[in-house]
Amino acid sequence: MGKYLVIGASGDIGKQITHDLLLKGHEVIAHYNNTDITALQNEFQNEAISFVQFDLSKPLYENPLQNWMTSYLDGMIYAAGTAYYAPIQEVTTEAMDAQYHIHFSNLVKLTQFVLSGMQSNDHGRIVVISSIWGETGSATESIYSGMKAAQIGFIKSIAKELIQTNITANVVTPGVVNGKMTLQLDEEDIQLLLSQLPQQRLISPKEISHAVLYLLDDLSQSITGTVQSVNGGWYI
Repeated sequence: MGKYLVIGASGDIGKQITHDLLLKGHEVIAHYNNTDITALQNEFQNEAISFVQFDLSKPLYENPLQNWMTSYLDGMIYAAGTAYYAPIQEVTTEAMDAQYHIHFSNLVKLTQFVLSGMQSNDHGRIVVISSIWGETGSATESIYSGMKAAQIGFIKSIAKELIQTNITANVVTPGVVNGKMTLQLDEEDIQLLLSQLPQQRLISPKEISHAVLYLLDDLSQSITGTVQSVNGGWYI
């Protein structure tokens, strides 16, 4: 079985991916920041899981991961993210910097930190949870959308860079997911959103996790540099 680092393991999607990896017998190093660590430990009691805490909204000048966490690593799933809504004229420098670090600069840094462990393992998977808005853009979410688009460009580029290794890099772009990020909207806004979706339903975190585990599979070795859209036909 493998060893996987899940960044953003306390969020709806990251937590589901963590559960599914453990269910398949893998070891997980789970990143979190503000979540109650006792609650996390209780939820994953007696599982092959370790926890690491650091704030992704700040630049990672030093590697926050211990050597054993990244040695002979099978993959990194980057599921961290937070929405940010504001008309472009109202975007603050502080908010823009936080979005940059959470979604892009620290993704790059963590990729640098884990690559040697995957190379020594002669096997590796990098999967980033981006967003439908990284593919098509969203009004009043220009900074979030821009950073999600940057994730896609970065992963496509390193997929080419790593093409002669056994390390693959792919992106999953969810549509509207049934989770905290969506449920913070008013009920009226959620119903309006549902009316615009072709399948008239929110996507479950389990569906996103399914796409991720597909990309982690040994038989997915030839799948690299792709964008796996999981949006119910909302954007094709």
